Parts: sequence; C-alpha cells; structure tokens
Amino acid sequence: MTVGRRAEVLEEMFRSAGALQTAEAELQAKLRSRGILFGDGLLPTYAYAFVTSRDTVRRWAGQAELLIEAAEHLSRRLLSETSFYEAMGLGQDAVELISVNPGYQRNCVLCRPDGIPVGSELKFVELNCDSPAMMSFLDIVAECLLELDAFSSFGGAAKPISASDRLFDTLLACYREYGGKNAAPTIAITDWEGQKTRYEHARLAEHFEARGAPTIVCDPRAFHLVDGELRVKGRRVDLVYRRALASEIIERQTEVEPLLKAYRDGTICMVNPLRSYVAGAKSVLSHLALAPDLPAALSGAAKLVPRTVLLDNEDARATVKATSTRWALKKSESHGGMNVILPGISTEAAWHQALEASRREVWIAQEYLEVPRMELPVVDAGSIAWSEKYYNWNPFVFGGQYAGGLVRVSSTPLINITLGGGLMPTFTS
Repeated sequence: MTVGRRAEVLEEMFRSAGALQTAEAELQAKLRSRGILFGDGLLPTYAYAFVTSRDTVRRWAGQAELLIEAAEHLSRRLLSETSFYEAMGLGQDAVELISVNPGYQRNCVLCRPDGIPVGSELKFVELNCDSPAMMSFLDIVAECLLELDAFSSFGGAAKPISASDRLFDTLLACYREYGGKNAAPTIAITDWEGQKTRYEHARLAEHFEARGAPTIVCDPRAFHLVDGELRVKGRRVDLVYRRALASEIIERQTEVEPLLKAYRDGTICMVNPLRSYVAGAKSVLSHLALAPDLPAALSGAAKLVPRTVLLDNEDARATVKATSTRWALKKSESHGGMNVILPGISTEAAWHQALEASRREVWIAQEYLEVPRMELPVVDAGSIAWSEKYYNWNPFVFGGQYAGGLVRVSSTPLINITLGGGLMPTFTS
C-alpha cells in the first residue's frame, strides 16, 4: 500500500488515537467472547487488515493453485522412489504407512503455502501440505473486524470467502470419493492434547456441527476399534480430520494403532492422508525449483520457488558456504519456525552448525528473499504512529482451489505465530 493510500486509510478508519484504542479493545472483546485463543492467551491480531486489489488476490491465488498442482504431481512420483525415503531416513514401517491408499486421489488436499511478495508476484518458500491451521480463526477475525465501526466503509465488498466452509466442503468431497455413504458423517478432529491450536479445533467443530456433521475433538490416542469400526467417546467415526503432524503420527504409531489399523484397512477416511508427508517435506522444494519433469501446464511453478538446493553432497555445501549471506538453511522435516537459519538474523555459529548437521540430516539451502515490510497503526504518546512489521501472505488451497488468504506479521523476518507473530485477514478494495 502506498504512503498516500496508508494515510487515506488511516484518516478514514482511525480519526484519533482514542478511536484506534477503542477499536482494539472492541476487537479483543469480540475475539474473547468467541473463544479465539491461541495457547493461553488471545490470538495475536490487530485492528487492521491487509488491503489489496482483487486483481492482486486473483493473481496470487492462481499462482498458489499452480504451485500446489505441481507439488501434487511431484509427490506422486516421489511416492514410488525408494531413494526419497532413504534420504529422509524412514524405515520400512513408515514407508508402508505413507504408501497406504487413502481411498481418494489427491495427496495435497489441505495446504497453506508461505508466499513472499516480490513486486507484484509471489515466491513460495514453504508448502505446508500436511497440517495447515488458522482457517477458522481467519474467518472469525475477518467477521469481527467488519463489525467494528472503523471498518464500516469496507462493507460486504471486502468480506473474504469462508475458509471454514471450503474446508468442510473439501473434507466431504474426499469422504464421498472414498466411498462414504453417510449423508451426515461423524467427523473426528484429532490432534495431540494440549496443542496451542486446540481452540481452533473447538471452533471448527462448532462450524461443522452447524453444517450438519456431528463432530468430536479428540487425541489420536483416544480411538478404539469395536467390531471393525473406529470409535471415540462411544461414537462411531466416519471421517478423521487429521491435525496431528504426519511425522509425529509415524514416530508414535504404536500409541495410535487403532487409528492406523482403520486407515490401513480402508475402514476410515482420513484427511489429510499420510501421503501428504511427501509433499510437506521441505526437500521437495529443491525438486520443484528444478522442475525436471513437470508437464508443460505446470512448468511455470518452477518460477514460483526461489533457488533451492538439497544439501546432500560436498559440492552443494561448498557452494553455499562460499556465498553464505545469500542462503537460508532449513531442516527438511521441521515446523513452527524451528530449524530455520536466516542470514543476518541467526548467529554465524548456528549457520555453521546447520551446515554441519546436513551431513547426517536432510537440510536444504534456499535463496534468501528480502521479506517485505508493512506499517500498522499504533498509539504512541497519545497520537497515531506507524509500526513497521515484516509480513508474508499465506493462501489456503483446499482440493486444489484457493480458499482464502491470511497475512502473518512479525518484528523479525522469521515469521511464525508460534514464535510471536500475528495474523490479519486479506480484504480487497
């Protein structure tokens, strides 16, 4: 947003520091009343939104869909390559779980790639095809903002599509393709007890119930098999919406055997499938960046990924070491912003430790992109000022289709809500 446009929005929305403080207090009260909590506190967000044009959102959404289709194509090939599993250090039991046919075609069903705006285009630095979160919170934060007087000028034209509705429709589409016949299937949202995202699970359960599907939130260890049926809390389950990470399910498979047996036997529909592990590995970005065998319709996806190198040989390490300020280092299997080493942010010791770790673990080096910054209005000494934050744009892509976009902001280029970032919806003007 240009400086002039920022000033215009500021004048329209917050005519005084008091108005901004009132809007922030009202937003927090609305979020608290609706149970929009992250961990032990309110979800970090702002009395503000990311405002851009419909054409920009349309272009970025198309790029996200193209990227995910390319990841889908690539993941199907990697599923049959033993070298991929060997590189990831996966045993035969893990390979067998990942290889299970879920009963529907797609591997990349529920996805939320991380996009860095570069001019008018996006570059995607993460895929997150395993267990994306925040779709329900995105919807509710947008609703709360549009109820504030400050946003009355936006009206219905700014309201984004409902990511929660798109999620529900995609889950049901997988269930129907799997062969599910129940018109109102019982859904189990499953994740390990005590997760910071547990409040979003509860909000999603309410949404699914309102859409006519009985829904239970449970730990993946809570399932039981009774007469060949998967049950939890005394109720038969038709559809499992998996929020626990595939890597953790694989690592703790002895603890969740009833769930996995039902999945192996095809007596339960589970989304995302464990096959999503393949596309979710960061090393897949090195394949996408090269795009050696993508069909012509998907070849443009290679331009959407910054140069990414798999650190599996001495030549690759030497190249990266010689130009260390150009590269971010990432462990292939990691989440929550952990094991991400950024040049100029992380210490030199951490950078060298990560490079050394690539000799025994799977790591990638990715061309470091300058993370853009935006300004958010804040109250400073009784007046309105601007606070500069780093941001990225995270589109949801469900069943191959764009399902809404959120913006995450942070005081550092390592942007992650778990590490202290905040969330904003995307509005169009």
